[in-house]
Amino acid sequence: MLKHFIIIFVFNIFIASTVIAANQDSRELRCEHFIVNYSSSIDESYARSVGDIAETYYRDITQEFNLIRDNLWLWDNRAKIYIAKDKSEYCDKFKCPSWSGACVDYENKIIYTYPNQDKREAIFSHELTHIIFREYVGKGKLPLWLDEAAATYIEDKHSGGYQRSLYILRNAITNNQYVKFSQLEQMNLSGADAVSQGSVNLFYIESFSIVFFLIKRYGRDNFYQFLYFLRNGYEFGEAMRKGFTSIKNIDDLEDQWKRFYLE
Repeated sequence: MLKHFIIIFVFNIFIASTVIAANQDSRELRCEHFIVNYSSSIDESYARSVGDIAETYYRDITQEFNLIRDNLWLWDNRAKIYIAKDKSEYCDKFKCPSWSGACVDYENKIIYTYPNQDKREAIFSHELTHIIFREYVGKGKLPLWLDEAAATYIEDKHSGGYQRSLYILRNAITNNQYVKFSQLEQMNLSGADAVSQGSVNLFYIESFSIVFFLIKRYGRDNFYQFLYFLRNGYEFGEAMRKGFTSIKNIDDLEDQWKRFYLE
């Protein structure tokens, strides 16, 4: 009888939705797929709203791209969200850049952020897509443009912006000033002087537009197949051919993409 009491007692502690951390400076909120750690100065209702947003996007991203994984984010495998009390603590404690609204440890499924941001939904939809997309396809298998394309596609779905910017892309294609696909695959945005701000903006719009085109023209099922083959060891070009049988290579993709946006 005593043994049963101990088991029940421990279990009840584990599933408690909110617990106070040992150092009394932070609290913890446990959701189905996330553990939200937040400053004790932040209202629980705000932390809960962050958890609800994260749960919504987790399901939406998984369903949107059919990213069925073997290792679900449950129990000890849940992702973590850390909310600093303000931007100053966010920068000092988590060592995140001052210009950012969130910074992410993709490999360990951790998002660091701070409260009361205007673009909270856009930030979470974008960064969670990166984490889930990379986890599904596999580290090192994603070209940068495809990684950003998936994230901007989900961000646009929830917050808008990219579809409204496609006129910039059409003008760039018309004037032959878009980023050629051979260059798109090689772009590195990490260096401060690597590319101009205009090129960075075009990179994101163009990356978004490619996934938008593939899904609109060929449907989600073909896109799922493409990701499936990419995940299972096929080179990018071969995965593309298997997922979209009428696309022969990257040059053919570029030609079809241009015609789609100039129609």
